[in-house]
Amino acid sequence: MLNRYETEEEQVDAIKQWWQKNGTQLLLGILLIVLAYSGWQYWQNKQYAEAAYASSVFEALQVRAAEGKLGDVARDGLKLMDEQPDSPYATGVALLLAKFYMEKGENQQAENNFQWAIQHAPDQALKTVAQLRLARFYADQKQWGKAQNMLAQVETQSLVDEEKANYDYVSAEVALLQHKTAEAKAGFAKVVANKKADKSLKAVAQLQLDDLG
Repeated sequence: MLNRYETEEEQVDAIKQWWQKNGTQLLLGILLIVLAYSGWQYWQNKQYAEAAYASSVFEALQVRAAEGKLGDVARDGLKLMDEQPDSPYATGVALLLAKFYMEKGENQQAENNFQWAIQHAPDQALKTVAQLRLARFYADQKQWGKAQNMLAQVETQSLVDEEKANYDYVSAEVALLQHKTAEAKAGFAKVVANKKADKSLKAVAQLQLDDLG
């Protein structure tokens, strides 16, 4: 993924390009893992028809998003967000829509959906995913204050090890984008040392750490 670069600026640019191509897929995988547990709880507490509908809408939007055609069915996602805002699938839809608008350059719409996901997430795990997504979004916009403020809002004391790895990774990337190399290296090192970190996330963190020397 990353090679040696003559300057730190080249290193930061390379990470930006890699993230734009692959980073959101990495976070999508994390979202699906969290959503699987939250969705299971939702199925236990809701009538079958409601849960089945919410699940099917999210799955349909996920397929369309992979095809680059999310806009064709965005209305169905918005309907789910309106009718079942407490559903974990509605949070998942909001995050898919945020990514969709972000890629279109409609940053305000993207931010609105990130904020909706944070406000309506039915559990702390999904809320944390949304907060980390929004922090990374702010960093891409070079809104450093907002990025740091969003990271500060994450309830790190309650995070399990897997979630802590995600937090450390995004924190390290935000630091690196600000050219805070020492802080970035410390964050990536925490991910690598975390025995419960997702294997893909740990591998990427190791590559970035190696390249930073």
